[in-house]
Amino acid sequence: MRKNHITAFYVETLLLILVFITIILVLTHVFGLGRAQSAAARELNDAVSLAQNAAEAVASSDSEAALLALLNENGNAAPLPDTAGVAARYGTDLRADPEGVYRVDVTWLPWESEGGALISSVIQVRCGEAPEPVYTLETAVWIKEAAG
Repeated sequence: MRKNHITAFYVETLLLILVFITIILVLTHVFGLGRAQSAAARELNDAVSLAQNAAEAVASSDSEAALLALLNENGNAAPLPDTAGVAARYGTDLRADPEGVYRVDVTWLPWESEGGALISSVIQVRCGEAPEPVYTLETAVWIKEAAG
């Protein structure tokens, strides 16, 4: 009879250990997913901040050259190669950095009209060399013609 009690004790102990291992594995997985989502949320938050800053630069500019001058700090900005606009790089601390991880592409598309021009701008923020932007913002600003 004593042998059956010892066997039952060992079986219950093994089952309890398996339950604890399962719980630990599940919690480790959940915390790992939470950490990954936190990193993605931080990246998106940084991208939104950079896009907002670029939109303010577009609103403050009256030409593509002025936009480049506003975004260029420490040589982090250059004209876009394929279209009118500016590409600027920023580090993870969101400061201008020519080697930065974030790339902000700001297009400058003027629509001339009587009395001024409507400047359409698409702002895309990419992280690293990712082909898809983390965040895209479309904006426009009206620039009046200078009074002669």
